[in-house]
Amino acid sequence: KIIYSQPTNQSVKFTGKKIALHFDEYIQIKNKLEISFFPEIKPTPKIIAKGKSIVIELLDDLKPNTTHIINFNNSIVDINESNPLENFQYVFSTGEIIDQCQLSGGVFDLKSNLKTQGAVVGLFKNKLVENFDSLIRNEPPDYFVFTNKNGQYHFSNLESGNYILYATKDLNISKNYEDGEPVSMPQEITLKNSHKSDISLFTENQFLKKDSLNFSYKKEEKDPIEVGSVNMNFKKEIYETGKYIGEIMLNDSSIFCFYIKSNIVRIDSLLTGVYSFRMFEDVNKNNTWDSGNIKNLTPPEAIKTFNEKIDVKKDWEIDFFIE
Repeated sequence: KIIYSQPTNQSVKFTGKKIALHFDEYIQIKNKLEISFFPEIKPTPKIIAKGKSIVIELLDDLKPNTTHIINFNNSIVDINESNPLENFQYVFSTGEIIDQCQLSGGVFDLKSNLKTQGAVVGLFKNKLVENFDSLIRNEPPDYFVFTNKNGQYHFSNLESGNYILYATKDLNISKNYEDGEPVSMPQEITLKNSHKSDISLFTENQFLKKDSLNFSYKKEEKDPIEVGSVNMNFKKEIYETGKYIGEIMLNDSSIFCFYIKSNIVRIDSLLTGVYSFRMFEDVNKNNTWDSGNIKNLTPPEAIKTFNEKIDVKKDWEIDFFIE
């Protein structure tokens, strides 16, 4: 752990050229590419790890009246066991105050609803959302962090103002979006204090392998004759639109789809097992789920995943209610 720093973390009126961090054991920097400076500092400061200390040398004057964040992510590890000092940040200001706005949330895969570890969550400040496709392909974000093992992200010490929030699974660590990588739609956010926002990732429609939906469930003849029935119960506002398609899921696979056009949809002869349910709004009524397009700012069709399991038992008839 860190014992003390010079100047102390969260210092104001910073005018120096050197920052020293002192630890209680011998440390090393595992990957300097994980270290980020917000806002960007040019030329890039020198970072030297020696013994139980890290020294950051600033090579030029800093922008005045600005909160600076040095985000080490997981780059600092101990010599003996390589245990990381997780998400350590050193924050200081060249002005009289340190910005205090915070932004946090979770990142998950839209189709599977699984939390995403290691996603890049980025912020562009005072940019036009109409330029989003060009921004994420050609410019590094003004601020970025990685999601942790629980798919959570957190920004601190941000200046109040207008931001574009997004996430991507940066598969080649380029800090830019490239075709086929999971990405999110942009979110326009005005920060005044603290804000929470979850982000869903998808693969753009033109790079997505289309899965044909199975609207007729038939069990294989070789399957044992152990089946049950399920009555799926829906609210009026769901079935009256005629736009929703439901999917019975086994693990990550969709085994049966149906149009939701009445308050009760009965599924007979479903093999015994534990299933899950999700549904999506088929906006263009093409009988398949359509992903998004960030250039046109077209969002993917919304998917709702339900956590409650459908436990189908032999010769049982059960009711499942969609709230």
